[in-house]
Amino acid sequence: MSIEPITGRYLTVTVEGAPRRIYFEEAGQGRPVLCLHTAGADTRQWRHLMNDAGITAANRMIAFDLPWHGKSLPPEGFETRSIC
Repeated sequence: MSIEPITGRYLTVTVEGAPRRIYFEEAGQGRPVLCLHTAGADTRQWRHLMNDAGITAANRMIAFDLPWHGKSLPPEGFETRSIC
């Protein structure tokens, strides 16, 4: 059995006056490196780097899912709000 050294959590931030629940993962220690996924992707894009002991030995890798991607779901009540 092998347990990966990645920890996943949720963070609530306020965007334009409304709360947004954002999922992020982190691994390693040292200099923080923020990993932003490409369009249509999520934190899984960074899994191999976050499991690389050579990279995480000196870097704290932080990957997050943008709202509407991966585990960062759309904001509560989005279906009843106008976007205009």
